[in-house]
Amino acid sequence: MTAIDLMGGFTGAHWALVGWLSLLSGLLALDETALAQTWLSQPLCAATLAGLLCGHPALGLAIGLPLQLALVMNLPVGQTVTGEASAAAVAAVGGTVLAGKVPAALGGFHGLTAGAPRGDLALTGWLLLGAALWSLGGHPLVQAQRRLHLIWMLQGRRTLRDGNLVRIERIQGRCLAATLVRGAIYGAAGVLAVAGLWVPLYGVLPAGVRGAMAWVPILASALGIGAVLERYGVARHWRWVGAGVVAGWSLGVLT
Repeated sequence: MTAIDLMGGFTGAHWALVGWLSLLSGLLALDETALAQTWLSQPLCAATLAGLLCGHPALGLAIGLPLQLALVMNLPVGQTVTGEASAAAVAAVGGTVLAGKVPAALGGFHGLTAGAPRGDLALTGWLLLGAALWSLGGHPLVQAQRRLHLIWMLQGRRTLRDGNLVRIERIQGRCLAATLVRGAIYGAAGVLAVAGLWVPLYGVLPAGVRGAMAWVPILASALGIGAVLERYGVARHWRWVGAGVVAGWSLGVLT
């Protein structure tokens, strides 16, 4: 996919890709908690699938892996999942490809060790920030849909009186369809937002902000470590941030 004039509109091929990404996002929304739960909806898998769909699997890995590390404890296992991470992962990857500004994924730690962060790593950090914000922005939508599901499911209590199981099946189908539509629309909206706003905004960022963005992929591992430690009560201290920075810096020196 080549760079496009975002103000002039997409070509048919661009809109077709948006459609496929939208469908992927909807199916991943179903997978998260409503159906199957294969965990393909986890950020790493979701971003990689989007990358494969767009022809840039390395970009999917570059975005999905840090997101997965940061959200390592945000799992749909006996708890409410926070955010809309799968749609955000698809949006970050697909929007970047549509904007025609794909960084050299999975590389770039050398820039930090040399004293000046590489633009590719800074752009990756900017995309991760956008994905995190889009995921958090989708959380109220997910909660609103679940409240709607509760209203629908309460209608099923009439089955206790008349034994009409078809009613329950219809309600379940309605809930699944709503999840699919929600994921598809939010994913497509995210793709367009990243392509038309978030990636172009990166071009006008001050140099200092870009430098800070280059640290985001490295700090993602520290967030994951801290989340695991706090969840299991091993430690509650900011020192895990320092440990993550040291680990990221060491990785930069060795790569």
